[in-house]
Amino acid sequence: MAEALAIREALPQASSLNYHHICIKSDSQVLVNTISSHRRSSELFGVFADINDLAFSPSSSFQSYRFIYIPRSQNGLADGLAKCCLAAHLISKPSSVT
Repeated sequence: MAEALAIREALPQASSLNYHHICIKSDSQVLVNTISSHRRSSELFGVFADINDLAFSPSSSFQSYRFIYIPRSQNGLADGLAKCCLAAHLISKPSSVT
């Protein structure tokens, strides 16, 4: 879940920085396969729908994109970033709360 949320947050950032070619690496084989195949996971349906819309839609600013599996031993930095994203997501105030 943490890496899926991190990817969902990273795609608009990459687009706003005018990146047109992206390569996202993850140590979750299931996550990479789900995103690459455009399948929907019932557990994270909304997150995967957002990722698909941001990366694969015709209106996407990305000219090329790759989602690649790499072993956890080679993915420490991204794992830390994903955990930070999850922590921020869990402690942020919902927009419906005033």
